[in-house]
Amino acid sequence: MNLSYNATNKDDEVISVSQLNKMAKSVLENNLPIMWIKGEISGLKTYSHLYFDLKDEGAKISCVMFAKLAAMVDFKLENGTKIEVRGRVTLYPQNGSYQINVERVRKVGLGELWEAYNKRILQLREEGLFDAKYKKPLPIFPRRIGVITSKEGAVIRDVVTTLKRRMPSIQIVIYHSAVQGTDASMQIARAIRVANQRNEVDVLIVCRGGGSMEDLWCFNEEVVARETFQSTLPIISAVGHETDTTIIDFVSDLRAPTPTAAAELVTKSANEWLEVINRFEYKLKNNLFQKLNNKYQMLDLYSARLKVLNPYQRFKNQQQEISRLKQKLEHALSRKIDNVTWQLNLLSTKLSGLNINTREIDNKLIQLKSNLSRSMLSYLNDKQSKLNYAKQSLSLLNPNAILKRGYAIIHDGDNKVVQSIKDVRHHSKVQISLSDGRISAVIDKKSSPEQSELI
Repeated sequence: MNLSYNATNKDDEVISVSQLNKMAKSVLENNLPIMWIKGEISGLKTYSHLYFDLKDEGAKISCVMFAKLAAMVDFKLENGTKIEVRGRVTLYPQNGSYQINVERVRKVGLGELWEAYNKRILQLREEGLFDAKYKKPLPIFPRRIGVITSKEGAVIRDVVTTLKRRMPSIQIVIYHSAVQGTDASMQIARAIRVANQRNEVDVLIVCRGGGSMEDLWCFNEEVVARETFQSTLPIISAVGHETDTTIIDFVSDLRAPTPTAAAELVTKSANEWLEVINRFEYKLKNNLFQKLNNKYQMLDLYSARLKVLNPYQRFKNQQQEISRLKQKLEHALSRKIDNVTWQLNLLSTKLSGLNINTREIDNKLIQLKSNLSRSMLSYLNDKQSKLNYAKQSLSLLNPNAILKRGYAIIHDGDNKVVQSIKDVRHHSKVQISLSDGRISAVIDKKSSPEQSELI
């Protein structure tokens, strides 16, 4: 890196202090990259912006951090705190002092934590611990809810209060565990294991309040991630604030932005359940109305078809047709006889004038009339016999007549006709149709002809 200033002017040219400082500022900013610098805070002053010195055993440098960036620091800056700052080295032209314009601040060692965090994220993702196919669904109606956190913090009070407010009858089991410190990860993993062994809850909430990356580091440990993945109980992670993300959030079945939000996600309030019930009630009524309407339409269709196909109705129609034909035949025969009688009378009158002996003709007419009467009677008797036979055949085909002779029709639970003992099960309910109504029965025993032969 060449920091020299190559002057193009003569050796005796004079420049101003301002020009010198501007030249030095340009050299610093154009040749030194943005970098991380480690040191200890001293001389901290807070106005709208932060002003402090960053020092080590042999030197110090002034630092400035503007208000908007300072508001994003998630821990308290104090004199003596060892930090790492990221910024650009620049020169303040008014007094010729150089300083660091700070963009980010982190505690010493946080870089190593981020490196370990990212390395562990990559490792567990490659092993499939974050895959969606392993996520377990939350129970719709949890009987008991387990909470893994410190029983001494404010978080547990917020979670219990929210759960009881939304679902007063819910049972809560608290599995105490440290949520910060060197042993916290082992305690959290042990609490998850114990909850699964006891199997006394339907879902687990692992939670704690906000904090720095070091405070939340126990939730990034591999032992917690693997115990969470192996859990048969569904787990909701609610660690820190909405902006905090830990490894357990990727492995758990559901991540909640806050512990209170986790309590709200796992339970539904009375109003929410009422809304669900009303929605199902509306859907049920609508489906029931549609089914009833379809059944009514089918009933009308079957009734119309039954009127057409009913043997009794067909018998009545045929009987009416026979009566009509009989009446028509009798009327035609009457007209025919009247016509023949009129012609006979006319001929008799004509013959009487001719003094013809009509005794023989009268006898023949009497015989013809007798033959005609016998033929008509025979014809009517034949038709009557056929009518009676048709009535008898229709009566035999009439289902009601069969039922009146002591037979019955058996229907199963789906209203299907039972034709074989294979169509019913032991203790199944059936409907028996008799000539004067229906009765219900329960199948107590089934025996086939083969069984009877064995007996």
